[in-house]
Order: sequence, then structure tokens, then C-alpha cells
Amino acid sequence: MAGGSKRSAEKLHQAKSSAEGRRGQAGHPAEGAGRSAPVVDRVLILVVTTLTVALLAISRYAIGPTGQLGWSWPLLLLCVLVAAVAGRALLGERREDQQAEPSTRRATAVVWALLLAAAILPNLRTLGMGFFADDFGLLRAAALLNTPLDVFQRLPLRIFYRPMSLLVWWLGLHLWGGAALGYHLFSVALHTGNTALVYLLARRYTKGVFSATMAALLFALHPVHVEATAWPSAQPDLLCTGFALLSMLCLERYLTATSSRQRSLALTAGLAAFLLAVLSKETAAVLPGVVLVRLLVIPDQKRWGRALTLTGAYALAAVAYLGLRVAVLGPHWLGGYGVDVGGSQAGLSPAPLLLLGELLFPLHITLIKAVLSPYLWLLAVVLAGAALIWFMRNLVFVSWSHLALYAAYLLVPTIPIAMAGLMVGEEMANSRYAYLPSVGLAFLFGEICARRGRRPARSRAACLAIVCAAAVLSFWYVEPWRGAARFRDHLLAEGVRIVNSLPESPPPSMVYITGIPFAYLGAPVFVEGCYAAALSPLVNIAVEDVAPSPARLGVMNETKLLPGQYVANWDQETQRLVITRAGQPPGAPSASEVQP
Repeated sequence: MAGGSKRSAEKLHQAKSSAEGRRGQAGHPAEGAGRSAPVVDRVLILVVTTLTVALLAISRYAIGPTGQLGWSWPLLLLCVLVAAVAGRALLGERREDQQAEPSTRRATAVVWALLLAAAILPNLRTLGMGFFADDFGLLRAAALLNTPLDVFQRLPLRIFYRPMSLLVWWLGLHLWGGAALGYHLFSVALHTGNTALVYLLARRYTKGVFSATMAALLFALHPVHVEATAWPSAQPDLLCTGFALLSMLCLERYLTATSSRQRSLALTAGLAAFLLAVLSKETAAVLPGVVLVRLLVIPDQKRWGRALTLTGAYALAAVAYLGLRVAVLGPHWLGGYGVDVGGSQAGLSPAPLLLLGELLFPLHITLIKAVLSPYLWLLAVVLAGAALIWFMRNLVFVSWSHLALYAAYLLVPTIPIAMAGLMVGEEMANSRYAYLPSVGLAFLFGEICARRGRRPARSRAACLAIVCAAAVLSFWYVEPWRGAARFRDHLLAEGVRIVNSLPESPPPSMVYITGIPFAYLGAPVFVEGCYAAALSPLVNIAVEDVAPSPARLGVMNETKLLPGQYVANWDQETQRLVITRAGQPPGAPSASEVQP
């Protein structure tokens, strides 16, 4: 009897020790353990993350890109990220996955109302801005379609093969007469739907209402999304992201299905959504990579077989899409992308790192000075750095499986962007490329909000402060687009004035316009050929705009004009169009005499 009591006491002691060990692994030190270790860990984590953010800020704002690929700060950023990952591996502590939080009907209604307001309100100021740049070309391309099925054919005025996106423009011509307001409303509706999908997926990943709400709010209000929501030509990014998220949601439904019929329906719907995503924009072709990571992070002995089977199904769908693309476009199946693997773009592309810098530090000094105040940029950088320190410091609470999944969402969509040699310019130009990768950042933010540490109230306040700061930037970053709209109207008014000022004899037959600016603080205004497309309906003669490149301008200057042909150039100082050359018959007045 005494021996049995002794063995029972030993088992009880072992069970207690095992439980304490599990609590220690989950981030809570066991009884008897040194109290100084967690304090030292927290200090080291704070030091590492502060240095990482400081180096990121220096590389983002002080070093800048160098050379064609911008090797300087992207490589430094890569070293910083590697160091951050190493620091997390050495110092990180992981907490056990929390149980799903129940939600009441009233709380659900409040959450959906909040998400709806966050996705719509900042974009209300974009509704009356009209068309920009490529929009005019897309209108002309859509007008050539006789039936909706024509979107799958190879047609003139099409650079990229995006049938679903072109179908949207064709429908716009027939539903609201091609009015810009209809396209802007549709963009806002797409962004709102994508925000809802982010929330639904975040609920499954983070298992919390508050964390999923924070993830969806950051996605809805991130300032890097302004271009995608304000510019109708960026609708392919919105459509592509929406269908990709819908496909991943179907995959989650497949994993939780209780019958073979439910699994079959979920898989079929997921593959269909994936095909619609790649038909909206080709960057969604890498979604099978995200699917593979999602299936591999599931702690299940059958995960490898299931991962290979489902990823293979997605890969077959991608091959079918590629076959359709090659059949339609032939040798030009790459569309408008100029992939040069063996040439000037060979080596490591900085596109993923540039996009990551945009997502973590969406602050552009020139833009902030022009839109807000010349003295607020430094304060904005400091506040963004503090938020990023909080963000990276709390990465220690995220499990490796979730971290791998969110990294896949964040980095895998940048692969085609890197292959195509696409770059993110100054003042947030081309920031639409970050729309799909930003989903991973939103999920990671929500996960951090779910692991609120030892002071939940203060952590909740930090989460809300980051979301509010994103809302302020998103609201103000619409201003360059409003300025671009005013500048576009001024350019068109100048074109009309020039045409009306031409002499009636001989009757003008053609006006060549050179030097038209293409952007305003990063917001596109016109591209080659689009100014003529926008001006032609306003005047009664033919108009052609010439790209302001040295080669094209050189040819233009050497070309002899015929009577009735004129060249008007944009004067940057006076902000006006000026006639510089005129084709005149013998004895006619010179170009200087016909200047208005």
C-alpha cells in the first residue's frame, strides 16, 4: 500500500511538471523557473525589433533605390528581414491556439456595419473624379465588342488578356452608358466585398471576432489601396483578389465538410473561383502555392496526400487557363508583360521587397508635404515606426504555422510581379500591385490582435490606433487623385482652346500634341494615345498625342508638316499648350503668327 501511494505521488508530480512545462512553452513561465528570463526576452525582443524598424526606415527614406533594379535598399531590407526572422526564432515564444470566440447577433450586426462604413466612406470622395489614363483606352476596347463572348478573343486595343475585367467594361457601356460614376461605384462595391471575404477568412484563421474585425479594417483602410479603388483601370486587381479569396474560402469549406458531396461542391466552387481570378488578372495564377502552404500547415498525418491532391487540382486548372491563353494569343501569350529572364532583369528582383516596404511604411514624404503639411512627414514616420515596433514585437505570439500561411499570402502573389519586372514608383504609383499581397498583412495583423499579451486593454488600444492612422492616410491620399482630375480637366480645356484658336483657312486637318504630362503626384492622368481619345469627342478635327520620348519627338521635329497640320507643345512654366509648328502653303504666315 505504501509503495502504491509512493508511485501515485510520483505520477502526480510528473503530471504537474509536464503541465508546468506546457505552460512554459505556451508563453507562461512555470513555477520555480527564473523570473528574469522573460524580462530579458522582452528586452531583447524590443531591442531587435527597434533596430529592425530603424534600419527599415533608413533604407526606405535615406538610401533609396540605386541602378535599374534598385539594389541598395531592397538588399538591405532583405538582410533586415532575415535578421528579424532569426531573432524571432531565437527569442520567440508561442502561445497555444485559442478557442473560437462566440458572437451574438447584435455584435455581428455591429461588426458588419463597421466594416461596411470603413470600406465605403473613405472612397466616397473618389466617385466624381471621372476617368484617367488607361480608362479611355479600355472604353474604346469595350466599344469594339459585339457580344460578351468576344472578351475571350484577341481584339485590337488589348494589351493584356483579362476577359473578366473587359467584360466589366462592356457591361458598363450597356448598363450605365459608360459613365465614370458607374465604374467608380463598382470599384467601391468590389473593395467592400473583398473586405467581407477577408473578415470571413480571418474568423477561420484567428478564431476571434475582434481579431478578424481588425484584420478586415486594416485591409479596408490601408492607404496603399487608394490607387486600386480610385482608378477604374485597377479593377482587375479588385476582381482578381475577390475571386482568389472566394476560392480560399471554398477551400476552408472543403476542409470542414462532413460529407463527400459537400467536399465535391466546395472543391468545384473553389476551382471555378480560381479560374475567374486568373481570367481577371494573370497574377492569380500563383494561388496554388498559397493552397499548398495552407494544406501543409494543418497538423494532420494525411496532410501531404491531401495537399498534393488538391494542389494538383488547382495546378491542372492553371494549366487549362494557360492553354486557353496560348490558344488565343499565340506567340504573344505573355500579353503586355516583357519578361526578360536572361537579360537586364536577370537576378534578384526587388519587386517583393518594394511592395513589402509600401505595406509596412506607406508614407511618401513628397506626398505628405504636398497633401498635408511640410512639417508632418517626420511625425508620420515616427508614429509609423512606433506602430511597426509594436507589430513586430508581438510576432512572438504567432505560431509558425500561421506565420507561414500569412507569409504565403503576402509573398507568393509577388512572384509574377517580380518575373514581369514591374516596379512600384514614387508617390505610391503602381501601388495597386500590393492589393492582393496586402491580404497576408491584414491576416497577420489580425493574428497579432488575437494574441494580445498580458495587457489586453492597452493592446486593443494599439490595434485601434493603427487602424485609425491607416484611415487618416487613406482619406488624405485621395487628394492627389482629386488634383489629377482637376489637372486632367485643365489639359482637356487647353486642347479645346488650341483647336478653337486655329485659323479657318486652310481648314485644320490634324493637331499633334506633344509633352503632355502623364502623372500628378503619382496619380496617372494620361498615357500615350489616351489624351487624343479623351480630346477627340470635344473637338471637330483629328488629334494625335505624341509620347514625350526623345526618339518620338526627334522624328516629330524632322517630319515635314502638310498644310493644315499643327504641332502644339505643353509649356511646363505657363501650364498651357502653345503651337510650335504649322504646316503652311507657300506664302502663308509663319508658325509664330498663328500662335494664340
